Amino acid sequence: MTLASRTNRLLGQFLDTLAGVAPVLLGVAAFAVSDKFGALVYLIAILWALCYYFLADCMPNGQSFAKQWLGTRVVDRLTGKPCTCGQSFVRNLFLFFLGPIDWVFIFGERNQRLGDKVAGTIVIEV
Repeated sequence: MTLASRTNRLLGQFLDTLAGVAPVLLGVAAFAVSDKFGALVYLIAILWALCYYFLADCMPNGQSFAKQWLGTRVVDRLTGKPCTCGQSFVRNLFLFFLGPIDWVFIFGERNQRLGDKVAGTIVIEV
């Protein structure tokens, strides 16, 4: 297994942030139609953003949208099997609470964020 480069990992995080936030912007724009419609679209968009943020890495083959585009995926570091929903939640929970501090750990031996270490995952090239 070839580890994903730090550059691809950072670019992937940026693209996944866009994929999660874009519907929220649509929700804000929906308020121009009506307050009730805007509130409904905004609520759905917020739910999408939260689910995508925490669970995107357990999409098929351990690939969020950005990981699909970049040719990387998240796998269990011991088995090589795709990331589970539990692992995705744990690895991204650390990112949610620690933000940039979590990314400092990417400069370690296996290019793993702290969340990856705790969840037992690595990001590899496909």
